[in-house]
Amino acid sequence: MIAYFILIRLKSYFKGLRNLVNIGTTILLILIAWFYGWMLASLINKASNGEIGKIEPDVIINYALCAIMGFVLLRMILPRYKPQRQYLPNFYPVSDFQHYLISVISDFMKPLFFSVTLFVITCCVCLHDSKFSFLLLGLGALISAQLFRRLIQYGIDFRLKIAGYILLAISFLILVLLSSFYNFFSHYLKALSLFIPAFLFIIGYFIEVSTIENRQNQISGGTRKSNFYLKLIINNPKVRLMLLVGILLKLIILIMDFFIFRNKGKHIFDGQVVYWMFASPLIFFTYIFNNTWGYWKSIWLNYELRSGEYKEMLLFASKLLIIPLLIDLVITIPLLLLLWDNTLFIVIFYVVSSIFLISFACLWSILFPINIKATFQMRGSSSFVSSLVSMVAVILLSVLKINYWFYALIPFYLVASIVACKYSLDLYRTKKYILINKLLKE
Repeated sequence: MIAYFILIRLKSYFKGLRNLVNIGTTILLILIAWFYGWMLASLINKASNGEIGKIEPDVIINYALCAIMGFVLLRMILPRYKPQRQYLPNFYPVSDFQHYLISVISDFMKPLFFSVTLFVITCCVCLHDSKFSFLLLGLGALISAQLFRRLIQYGIDFRLKIAGYILLAISFLILVLLSSFYNFFSHYLKALSLFIPAFLFIIGYFIEVSTIENRQNQISGGTRKSNFYLKLIINNPKVRLMLLVGILLKLIILIMDFFIFRNKGKHIFDGQVVYWMFASPLIFFTYIFNNTWGYWKSIWLNYELRSGEYKEMLLFASKLLIIPLLIDLVITIPLLLLLWDNTLFIVIFYVVSSIFLISFACLWSILFPINIKATFQMRGSSSFVSSLVSMVAVILLSVLKINYWFYALIPFYLVASIVACKYSLDLYRTKKYILINKLLKE
């Protein structure tokens, strides 16, 4: 059956080549993959011959592997997010393993995987030394990234049993540990290039078995209250994509900083202004939550028509923030603690900046609403004023690491947060018509 499925997919692909556009696209992908594979091989060969200063070929290979994995993961959300499909219904008379294998094979039989594989093979052929090693490492990185992408999408696109969420958490924790102790595990890259894909493949199978249903097929009337806020995030495609972009961007920046700090002893952006903007949860507010009602205007309208009390709306917005902030907390705090020997500053900076950003997001959502018609729109997803004030506040708070005297700023931030919440409650009655004009009339 698996062979027949592969044959059908290949037949479908070759039928598509009757179209001149598809033929041109395929030729273009082959040429791009060949060119970049040849260029990378030339760099590695020159490094091996000592023609590029003191750069070792292993350094170039490691960056190439990171680029392969990063490219595959970014393709998940760019140019648009595609939900993970179940190619056969659960009642279809095949085993769970066959069901899972068909899904995996279908994911790998796509132009992206073909192009990156051709890139790895081209580089391998053009190398003077260590051809088999690079082939093993390159394909291992590609397969690992593809399987890891599937794990991420299981958590996004499907509702899982408790065991499925536990397996997701375990797999993420293991990958974080491997990244954290990269210097130690770098001596075992060949073994890891076999172990990690096998581990992710097995974990993916057990998570596939633990899926309950596709989130897109759920009936809202029969859902549990505990899943309500998670579904409001996941079932909103604009929010879901923006959150994924924000999380991946932040993760890439922090991981880059981790490797640069381990290798050179320096932080990215010199550990200054821009760095702490990424270290805080600022990105989620400038992307989404400084304009909460622009993304969930139907929820705002529902509250307005039922009670008109902004206190209830603030409570809703706060609960909606819990899930993204918990994800950000799990990603950010462990990495910052590994990179900076100042636990007190990191904890206080993160907590105070979060309180400030949450409180002012309630105010910005009233004063500067923007109607969201597309995920990436020219006028932005939140106002320039709200983004500027939020960035300046986070930058100013980062001076806490310079001297303990600056900890005197903390009470001002907390008082300002309380005032912003109170002011938004008092302001709503007179300013709610701005929301009406912006969100309902545009």
